Amino acid sequence: MKDSGFGSFLAGILIGGLIGAAIGLLLAPAKGDEIREQVGEFVGEKRAMIEEAISEGKAAAEKARAEMMATYDAAEGGAAAEGAAS
Repeated sequence: MKDSGFGSFLAGILIGGLIGAAIGLLLAPAKGDEIREQVGEFVGEKRAMIEEAISEGKAAAEKARAEMMATYDAAEGGAAAEGAAS
């Protein structure tokens, strides 16, 4: 009975994976807790920036709406005055 080499192949993959994982842990720049903290800070900063942009956008939209309503009311009032004068 001839060995197909498949067992040796799987053993090589397993050993290579373990060696790669060990090297990755040894060369990691920070601990998991530190990385999670950095990601949390990054997300918090971006969330604050997005909330600020949304708030500014709402304020600008409300201002534009108020200006358009004032222009519309002025035009409507002028049209009504012209109609009354006729």
